[in-house]
Amino acid sequence: MMTFVSDDPSSCGIIRADGAGVVHEFYEKVANPPGNIANGAIYIFEPSVIEFIVSMTFEEVNDISTDLLPRYLGKIFSTPADGPLVDIGTLENLSKARAIQ
Repeated sequence: MMTFVSDDPSSCGIIRADGAGVVHEFYEKVANPPGNIANGAIYIFEPSVIEFIVSMTFEEVNDISTDLLPRYLGKIFSTPADGPLVDIGTLENLSKARAIQ
């Protein structure tokens, strides 16, 4: 999982990881998140995770953040982005992303 430091943590999924980068807690868009290290929604999945997703119905796995990530806490490795990473889910953030050079 790629992560980034968020200017607005309540609008992101926030992680808590140990010193090795293993994600042990995940908070999806909560009012008072316990930090500002955000899920960048860039993943590399092992084949077993893809197999799991394919085996589930749409109702069971509909959203990676709420339906999949909680099942793998303690097994997810995170790494910080080595450059700008902006969530472009709002027009304001899309404008910010376009301004980065």
